[in-house]
Amino acid sequence: MEQIQGHTILIAWEPARGCPQRSFKERIGNTVNNSYFDKSNKDQKMDYFIERESFTTYSKEPVAVLNIRHNVFDLVTNLQESELLVEFIKKTEYDPNIMALMIINDPGCLGEDEYDRFIHDIIDHQTESDKDNLPGFTQKNIRFREINILNKIIKAIAEYQKLCFSAIRGDIVTPFIGASLAADFRYITENSRLIMAHNKFGLHPSGAMPFFLGHYLGHSRAMKIQLTASITAENALELGLVDELLSDTDFEESCLDKIHGYLHCRTCTIRRTKQLTSFIMRDLHDYFQFEASLLNL
Repeated sequence: MEQIQGHTILIAWEPARGCPQRSFKERIGNTVNNSYFDKSNKDQKMDYFIERESFTTYSKEPVAVLNIRHNVFDLVTNLQESELLVEFIKKTEYDPNIMALMIINDPGCLGEDEYDRFIHDIIDHQTESDKDNLPGFTQKNIRFREINILNKIIKAIAEYQKLCFSAIRGDIVTPFIGASLAADFRYITENSRLIMAHNKFGLHPSGAMPFFLGHYLGHSRAMKIQLTASITAENALELGLVDELLSDTDFEESCLDKIHGYLHCRTCTIRRTKQLTSFIMRDLHDYFQFEASLLNL
């Protein structure tokens, strides 16, 4: 357990292959008060307000909100920041007053400019002309940390036992497209684009995007999308990659209104429905292992 600027961070390491899997409650149960897991105590109120440079969190019961801000690549290259974010996601999962999680972003923070700036600073430009091999990096540790941390966040979203909604404001690029596809539902502002920004640098499509696109669309359509420059929000809607296009005006409130329409079902019904529908997510761990072996992570 670590203290980070007044926040307690519980770091749970993944067991090695062959070791028995333990639940989140079993992994950290000895370090927290048992009331944390008391799902019957609906009078217990948790404080969800966190404000960091890269994200903020708050509650609009029964929906917990995670708002990604600018400096998003600081978030996915900083172990402490990312652990705080993942811990927030897990905390909401055990709060009986929370029925859903909405992940929203500030306009532009998941777009091409942020991605280009990050990759340009760490790529080895002398290797970009090699068409047969992936480019090298002058700061491999930063690139590998970004991939691994984002994969950990994606895994937390994919394993979330309550409803998870992705609310996308503005353009979104390769690694974060995959992260959004890990959610159960996706809303996006009109006139936005899904940009395959990895292609211009000759990089692999990160953020588990091949995994999710292959699952949702099949091999051929997934390949076609990943090898193009971008698709519009309208195209994404037609393909079923997003559920609805909404105006940028009052976007957050519009998303919350949509979310409330799904919360009439009993929690147990939502949980079991999601577990059965998400059966394919069991393969996500193997996908990450395969990616790591290809890239020597």
